[in-house]
Parts: sequence; C-alpha cells; structure tokens
Amino acid sequence: MPVESNAPSVPSDKDAILSAPREEGANVLLTANRYDDPDRGRHGAIIEETSAFRSDIELFYDLHALAWNADEGHTLDARDDAVESDVSYASSKVPEITLENRFDEEGSTGTLTQRVVASVDTCGLLIETDAEFETVAERTFYTVADLGIHGHDHEDPNAVQEAYVTERDGAELVVATDGDRWLAFAQDRDGDREFDGRRIGHTGVAAGPDRSAWADIYEGNDGFVDDAERGEGNLDAGVGLYVGETDAASWLTGVGFGYGEDAAVEHALRLLDRGYESERESFATAWKEWHETVSDGPTDDPAVNGLYERSLTAMKCAQDGCCGVIAGAFKPSDMTYKFIWPRDQVIITQALIAAGAEREARLALRWFDENQITGDVVDDRGIDRHGTWWQNYYVTGEAHWRALQLDQVGGPIYAHWLVWRETGDDDLLDEHYNMSRRAAEFLLSYDNGYGFPKKHQDPWEEIWGHSTEGTAAAIAGLRAMSELADARGDEGFADECREQATVWAENFEKYCFKSTPYGDALVTADSPETPSDPSADARPDAAAFMAVWPWNVVDADSDSVAATLAAAADEAWVAGDSPCLGRYPGDRYTPTGTVEDGGWPLCEAYADTARWLGGSDPDAVADHVFEDAREWTTTAGLLPERVDGSGRVRWNSNLQWSQATYLLLVENHVRDEAFGLAPDGGTD
Repeated sequence: MPVESNAPSVPSDKDAILSAPREEGANVLLTANRYDDPDRGRHGAIIEETSAFRSDIELFYDLHALAWNADEGHTLDARDDAVESDVSYASSKVPEITLENRFDEEGSTGTLTQRVVASVDTCGLLIETDAEFETVAERTFYTVADLGIHGHDHEDPNAVQEAYVTERDGAELVVATDGDRWLAFAQDRDGDREFDGRRIGHTGVAAGPDRSAWADIYEGNDGFVDDAERGEGNLDAGVGLYVGETDAASWLTGVGFGYGEDAAVEHALRLLDRGYESERESFATAWKEWHETVSDGPTDDPAVNGLYERSLTAMKCAQDGCCGVIAGAFKPSDMTYKFIWPRDQVIITQALIAAGAEREARLALRWFDENQITGDVVDDRGIDRHGTWWQNYYVTGEAHWRALQLDQVGGPIYAHWLVWRETGDDDLLDEHYNMSRRAAEFLLSYDNGYGFPKKHQDPWEEIWGHSTEGTAAAIAGLRAMSELADARGDEGFADECREQATVWAENFEKYCFKSTPYGDALVTADSPETPSDPSADARPDAAAFMAVWPWNVVDADSDSVAATLAAAADEAWVAGDSPCLGRYPGDRYTPTGTVEDGGWPLCEAYADTARWLGGSDPDAVADHVFEDAREWTTTAGLLPERVDGSGRVRWNSNLQWSQATYLLLVENHVRDEAFGLAPDGGTD
C-alpha cells in the first residue's frame, strides 16, 4: 500500500524522487511534483525533470498525461485540471512512485493513476497509466513532454536539439537527441504500439506551423493532432492514444535513454516487452536487497522508521554515478540544486555511515579525493586554493560556484576521519591520507596572524567574514587530521594541527559571540564585509549550533550556547506555529524573496541536538524525531529545506541535507549519544 503521510495539502517542489539502486537504472533520476496552486488553478501531479547519465542535465521536463472526451469536447490535463492529487511511494524501501489525479468534470469524473519505476538493468523508465471514469464516452489520451535534452550547456534554454518520429519493429517512437545523449518514447496498449497522432513542436509557440504540441493538443482542444514528425530547436513532443467508447483504459509508456539512437530505442521497446509487473518486481527486489546492506529504521515507531528509511532511500537515489550526492533534485526558475556541494556531502556522508551505508560513504570520500584542487590555482580573491574544494560542482567535476568556505575544507577531513573510525579500515586511512593532509596544510596556512582563520564565506553563501560555523569546521578538520596523522605515524604534523586548532578554539568566542538585538548569541560572522539587515555580526545564526555538533568546538552546556538557544525563542527567528528554527532572523531566502514566517528542519535539528546535549531540553531530539518532523513532510514523505509558519512544506522538498539530519537525529536518540562528534582536541 502507498505510504501514508501526515502532511497537509500544500504547495511544494518535488514531492518524490526515484532511481534504481544499481546497474543502468542508477543513471536515471526522476522527480514527481504535486501542485496545490489555486492562483494558477493547478492541483494535479506530474512527472518532472528526468535525467540520465548525469543528474544535473534534464532529458525531459514535464511529462503530461491528458484526456480528451469527444462527447463533451474537453481536454483535461493532469496538472492543470485535476481537482486533487496524491504522490506516494510503494514503501519506505521501494521508491516506486504512484501519481493519482482526480477529475470532476461533466462526462470525465474519475481518476488517472500512473505508476513509474526505473529499470534496474536497462537505462530507462516504464510508466503504467490507468484511467477510470464514471461514464462511458469516446476518449483519446495524450502524452506531452517538454524535451530538455539541451546539449552540453544545460543552462542554455535555447541550445539546439533534434527530435523526430521513427518506426522500429512495428512500434512508433519519438526520438530526441543533442548529438550526444538520446531518448526515445514509445507506448503500448494491448500490443498496439502506434501513435494516434504525433507532433514535434516548438515550446512556447502558440500558433502556426511550429506551434508546440501543448498548444496543438491542450490549447487547441479539438481532439485532433496536426502531425509534425521532425523538428530542431527548443522542442516538445505529443502523441495520442485513441481508445474509443469506454469508461476505462490502461497503457504503458516506455522511455529509453542511450548514447545513440539504437540504444535508446532498444531500451524503450525492451521495457514495453517485459511489461510493468516484471520491471516493478526487479526494481523492488533490487531496492530490498540494497536495504539489506544498511540499517532498517531502528525505533519501535513505524512512522519514524518509515521516514528514516525514506530519507536513506532518497540519499541513495541522489548519489550520481560520479560518486557525489547532489544537494537536491530541485530546480527553481533560474538556478538549480542539482550540483554537488562538498559541505552538504560531508553531512550526507555522516548520515550514510551512521546508517551502515558503508559503500556509499566510501564513494562519497572518493568523490572528495577526485575533485580536490591539487594544482596551483588562485581564485578571484587572490587566495591560493591548493588543497581546498570549490563551493559547488557540476556532477562532471567541473567547478560551478567558486567561493571559499572553510566547512568545505575542514569538513572533508572530518568525513575521512569519521568513515575510517567507523570502519576501522586502515586501507581507507591510507587511500585518502594525502587528500586530508593537503586540506589541513591549507588550513594551517590560513591563519590571520592573530590566532584565528582569515575571512571566508559563511555556510549560507551570503557573507564574507569570520564565519562562526566555518571556523568551527576548520577546527574540527584540524583535530580530525591530528588523529589521522597520529595513526599514520606522522606525529609532527599531528602536533602542528592540534596546536593550531587549540589556538583557534581559544579565540572562538571572542570572534563569534556577540551582543545582538535578540540577546547575546553566537552570530553568523565577525567583521562581515557583506552588508545585511540585520548585520551578520548582530544576528544569531542556527549554523552556529553546528559548533556543538558535529564540530564539537563549543560545549553544549556553555553560556554562549545557552544564550543562543534563548534567542531562538524570538518570533523573528522561529516559525510562529511550529517548533522549527530558521537560519537567522530577517532571512529573505524564500520563494518570494521577502521575510516570511517559517523555518528550516535542518536548522531545528542542530538546535535540538544542542538543547539535548546541554540538558536544557532532554526531550528535544525525541520530540523532533517522533512528533515535529512528521508534520514537515511532503505527501510522499520527504523533508524539505524550508517550512512555513505552520510547518507546511514551503521550499525544496527533497533537500538531502534535511534527510541526513533527520536520520542522524534518529541515530542520536537510539544510541543515546551524539553520533559523529569530531575529536575534542584532547591528547588522550
């Protein structure tokens, strides 16, 4: 049965993601989005932004299912005309996605249900669609997809692509390519694999010979397709399936991907030949076998275990073939989360190893090693970046944003130390030792001459200054390096790292603990060069609680942490009707670009861990795990980046950092100790 969620009916961005856990299917990443947008009249759910071979390039965007009723003369689209919808997973361990759209229209009151899986051994997707209506009518169904196969520059919406209709073994297919990657669509209803109308159109063109398939089928609303079988440019594609007089119909849509037309076509047709139940069984078996290698939900609460397992499943889905984990399968209008942030991957690695996903944690470490800057490279601030990492990366390893963040230098050292400590594998120590040593050498060189790191960008990527969280991560990285170096017999370097970390830690509160309008608190950054309101050195910051856990630089029961937690009660910082802390008071990183009431689940996770460890609220972690977080999920049960003032999903519904912190808080609760605390700087 589909997983039930306590989430209310709210707008969100990407309620579910899907991939296979191994082989060819691991190259495919699909998202499903459920809308509740009364301003635009959208209440349906559709498949969106599907990629293959690299998860930061979409091969198609929206995949629309539409129903034409000839008797009533209307065309209904799942996204725009459904009165309500659901997106659900088959289970917490099997991310088969079911999308259910319900219509309430004269002659077409009924339900359109789609189930989708990625093939395990074939690079492709298979979608089963079932339509059931209350009345018999003459019907045609349509599939319309925006083709996103935009060449090597995936941020250029005008890059040239080509699409055409072809025939193979009695089946018609739509094929699209950018000259490198290929995809092919085909459909099957009771052995009939021909299209009843087919159009390759130009997206955004409303009329004329180049009009889009969407304009021809949905906006034209006449039940006919003006055939166009080839196009170049920015394209969409639509195909028809005439089913005659009926109140129910079922069909399959196969989508194949490949590095060549023959491969893509073969993959699409192979999936149709096998059928949905066969592909679903293989998909479910592969996921269940993977889950046998990692931890099950470790509590006696089925709902908590389900969210734990879904979070772990989501992180596995988001691990690209390059070994890195993308931050989220989420793409706002002018940017994307489909990059790899070393910072995010550090915490994801912490969660993976906590859950026993050793292979995935090792792959993440390999990504750090393979993408570290090892040449003589100077950034635009004149900083020699040898031994560091860029701010974030395309999945190919090409740098995207390039600012210096110290949590993305100290953090990978910590991740190396943690996975080595948890596995006890000295081969792992040796394999990545040079990587960690290079990063530590950079940190040692980055002292400001007064016993503190030089300025750097804060974790929220907004402020250049002496960041509280970034400095704590640098201290943790040097302490972790000292233990790695001791284990390798590199005692002199171990002492050097330990001594520098000690000096920085001694000066930590002098730089980072300030008087603010919300009370004394650990702030975003000292001496910020970037203007903000409130100023970054006069506002408390949730990232500062990472100095407690995992960086272990400030004691949870210290006066500075107690004061910062007291400030966290201010209504300017916490969601009004939900115990969810924001990044900092006055945060404008919201869908509207203005200050909104709400919070970030991952920020609340760090604050609750500080409350729990410091004893100010011994139930904070349990409350987070068993009560609060369950109210912050999408209809499919994934955690977002941000919730609104009532705790409803507001932004980026599959942020892997959020999944990771929830999983880690479950582990903290079950173990009755904070998992992954960095070394405390002692010599024992």
